[in-house]
Amino acid sequence: MGSQMSRTASRSHSRCCWNSSSRASQHDRSQNVHIQPQNANAVQPPRSWHDLHRLTVDFSGLADENETVDFSGLADDDEITLSGASAAPAATQPEPDVSGGGPLSMSTRIEYAALPRSRAQDVFGIVTLQAKAAATQARAEAEQRQPLDVICVLDVSASMGGQKLRLVQDAMRFVIQESRPRDRVSIVTFNHEATRPLRLCRMDNPGKDEATAAVLRLAASGCTCIASGLKIALEVAERRRCQNPVSAILLLTDGQDSVSQHCIAPLVARAQRAGCSLYTFGFGADHDARLLSSVAEQAQTPFTFVENVDQIGAAFAGAIGGLSSVVAQRVKVVWDAHVSLKSVHTPFSVSHEGNRTTVQIPDMLAGERKDLVVELSVAADGGADDETLLLEASAKYWDISASASVQTPSVEMRLLRQADDEPQPELEPDEEVTAQRNRVEVAQVLQTAAAHGDAGRFDEAQAVLSAQEQRLLSARHMSPISEGLVLELEDARTRMRSQSTWQHGGSAELLDAMQMHRMQRSTN
Repeated sequence: MGSQMSRTASRSHSRCCWNSSSRASQHDRSQNVHIQPQNANAVQPPRSWHDLHRLTVDFSGLADENETVDFSGLADDDEITLSGASAAPAATQPEPDVSGGGPLSMSTRIEYAALPRSRAQDVFGIVTLQAKAAATQARAEAEQRQPLDVICVLDVSASMGGQKLRLVQDAMRFVIQESRPRDRVSIVTFNHEATRPLRLCRMDNPGKDEATAAVLRLAASGCTCIASGLKIALEVAERRRCQNPVSAILLLTDGQDSVSQHCIAPLVARAQRAGCSLYTFGFGADHDARLLSSVAEQAQTPFTFVENVDQIGAAFAGAIGGLSSVVAQRVKVVWDAHVSLKSVHTPFSVSHEGNRTTVQIPDMLAGERKDLVVELSVAADGGADDETLLLEASAKYWDISASASVQTPSVEMRLLRQADDEPQPELEPDEEVTAQRNRVEVAQVLQTAAAHGDAGRFDEAQAVLSAQEQRLLSARHMSPISEGLVLELEDARTRMRSQSTWQHGGSAELLDAMQMHRMQRSTN
């Protein structure tokens, strides 16, 4: 969370906007036509290679997973230039070279600089992964960013009619306009069924024209089945004949969905296997914030609540800006603990093997920071050692720019040990470690408060929020991060005053904030 000084600062934290445009011949476009079942009167070009109904799938009853549906026609993504193709590492490869010149660096901090040798104590520390900041504007213009594959999954149910649909169309036209020629964009729409109005299409000028036409033909009707849209999007992603280095699915909805919850986990797992980040956007007071937050939690991405519908474009721009600044993928942080490791506080996947701990982070954006909070048990030391080695850590990752696996130099976390008869340092905890502990605790408190809110226990929710707020305010020193967290808690209490405020945006805002602090990433 390093840069999240306050909620306002976090939401306005600069995210570079998508900039620019790629794609196949006009002859290819004539074969890759639109599928627009919502408008029966629309004139459709012929599809000699595939029947229209096979690309419009009704999931309203969430049919048996064993039922066979032919998705083979979705393997029609536009070709990409060889330089834009993803250069994924081989399944087995030698250990990467250790380099301090890559985009990621590591550091550690411990809660207390020193402890008496005779004292056994539990201490907190942080293992920090820091990505280099984005290049200067002049350099950024001279260098080409990595091309993107973006699949936009758009709710076109009846509740999306009128201004909402127009704003979504505006947001999509912005995405199209700002795409670069090597980027590819696909559009999937859903209500009670799903369809794909635009294949994965290169965003050169003719491709932009085709994409814009598909957006303008969107129409709202029917009810909401989020799973139907995700299933078609995943078929598009999985059937790509080639892929750009950075891929994402952006899911946007304003509706309630009572049938998709049970099938979300396998869909998220499919997205991860396909190499696609999955971002969720909910807008308006009535969308299914709990479902979207659950998707984001499993996908290890932010959940974005768009409270004012006129901010849809800005939310999409924030997500795209982040995707265009991905510098590392498949990040694996590994450390060997030399003392007892009590717990690791992170939303990312954690595994243990003996004294070795591995944390897997899907990707890192330029300038981004991830703080893994660890709790360690330090035993009394009867020897004469001046230091206790707590852990040694390093990270392996895929450097997108270099198309190579890289390993950071190892870093250590050490604790000074002093004899009991020596002057003892003042036991004031490290400010950075304290700030990250506070971030983790506030995210946990927001989760607890949200559970109380869902159950209608607003007095209990107010109590846990107030207790955490007072704990932060009672600290001898308040860091800018902690000050921002206090504002977050105040905002949460305001949104949990009653059932009405909770149902009309309060729940979504709280879940958005919780996921933002857990992931240390925000799109707005």
